[in-house]
Amino acid sequence: MEKTFDYIIAGGGSAGCTLAARLCENKDINVLLIEAGGSGKSLFTQMPGGNGYIFGNPKFDWGFESVPQPRLNNRKILYPRGKGLGGSSLLNGMIYMRGASGDFNRWRQKGLNGWSYEDVLPYFKKSASAYHRKEDKYHSHSGPLKLTPAGNYNLVDEAFINACVEAGSEINNDFYNESLNGVGRYDVKVWNGKRQSSAEAYLKYKPKNLTIYKNTSVIKILFEKSKAIGLLLSKGKVYASSEIILSLGAFGSPKCLMLSGVGPYEHLKDMRIDVVNDLPGVGENLHDHPIMPMNWGFKNNDMSFSKYQRIDKAIIVGLQYIFFKKGVTSAPFWSTNLFHSIREKEMPELQIFMTPMCFKEEKYTSSFNIDNLLNFGSLFFARGKKAFPGLHFQINLLRPKSTGTVRLKSSNPDEDLQINPNWFSDLSDMDDLVEGMKHTREVLSKPSLSKIVSDELLPGKNIKNDEDMKESIRNHVQTGHHPASTCAMGSDNNKLAVLDEKLRVKGIKNLRVVDASSFPDMISGNINASVIMLAEKAADMILQNIN
Repeated sequence: MEKTFDYIIAGGGSAGCTLAARLCENKDINVLLIEAGGSGKSLFTQMPGGNGYIFGNPKFDWGFESVPQPRLNNRKILYPRGKGLGGSSLLNGMIYMRGASGDFNRWRQKGLNGWSYEDVLPYFKKSASAYHRKEDKYHSHSGPLKLTPAGNYNLVDEAFINACVEAGSEINNDFYNESLNGVGRYDVKVWNGKRQSSAEAYLKYKPKNLTIYKNTSVIKILFEKSKAIGLLLSKGKVYASSEIILSLGAFGSPKCLMLSGVGPYEHLKDMRIDVVNDLPGVGENLHDHPIMPMNWGFKNNDMSFSKYQRIDKAIIVGLQYIFFKKGVTSAPFWSTNLFHSIREKEMPELQIFMTPMCFKEEKYTSSFNIDNLLNFGSLFFARGKKAFPGLHFQINLLRPKSTGTVRLKSSNPDEDLQINPNWFSDLSDMDDLVEGMKHTREVLSKPSLSKIVSDELLPGKNIKNDEDMKESIRNHVQTGHHPASTCAMGSDNNKLAVLDEKLRVKGIKNLRVVDASSFPDMISGNINASVIMLAEKAADMILQNIN
């Protein structure tokens, strides 16, 4: 295999699928899209309620793991990342959030021309269709990504919203606009009962000028001096006459650059990799949203989604979905969320999700013992683990000050990465999560919720003071599944900038990075919509240059 294409996109995830579709709108160019996983198609990737089967399943999930975290009692953090066409949009919660306007205005303030909120808003609109909302400054009916109001909205969600209002929050019926503050029901990437992954939305009908290599790994970039000319793959070599674009994600893109000799000089030398370009920021600046879970019991356990794990109920809802695309599995299990401000009203520091079902964040298991058989629904309801009745909250720290790193273990591309989120290196992050726990407890104390919940299960009512809460965070904090910024855009005076404002790798010709690793820093809320926006804007920049 030694073929030449105009453009090569490495990585068929949220950004890669978007880029491929948009670049192929120019019929005069040919594009290669390379994906290490398979088609990404299965009943469980299509079924919105199928997350439990996907998370940790090696067919669809890379299953990354961090190095032991000293500030988390040496726990390792599980990092699920999507594998297959669609990438992490195959396994995410399907929540559509754009971030706050201030997130992108901050990018512009850092010297990144063209990345203010007003600059990126057209690309958010271009990517998504919300037919249930009126077309206006914020909403469009023309994008490939089809959105609907979150399903599975029930009496528990209503009680949560009412309790938040009783605790002082405003109702927010539209998280598309410039302010995220308040509580409400969000939109999701689901259409006619099917998950709208980036592959489903953008590549359902493959363009004739697009070639896709599946089950093909990218080993490294090929150079002529400081010019990227091709890629070494697990199945041969390919060459690009115009550009190579890395869309391998916050872990994969820095890994590929470093294996190719682009990255921190000393680290590459330690790995015995010849240095093509010394870029100290590659693999630095890892941002993520740490999440603290909290659980309460129900006075009436029939209110919990966990009841659908029973084999008889699981079969019924499974058949409902297979034949009619209806029922509880035709929508995500998350319907409502609260943005809560500690210091800045227009830039809330906390996002609090709620779902009426408790589960543990654990490694996937496919074992079929009697208990798992009787609770068959756990395969797709609770990440392969038995869920239990109750009310589950996730307190999401939106803009942590702590940042981490991604490093190689060796020059062997098959070796795992050294992922170090380095959470709570800035102690103020811990203080903000404690504040989030306190506010969640306040919400639960209000009449609308207190009448339906029983005891606090996690961390437990015996956890009362700040130090006890901090210890609970150390023992239970999880990833928000939003790693970003490891190949960050930045101005010329930013020594850790990897990319310029056009997403081009500094010091290298014909090479860009377009994915969450490109973010200069973290945004508020779920990041998938912003990754797709980024790819839309990148495609526009590339096509404008061609034309």
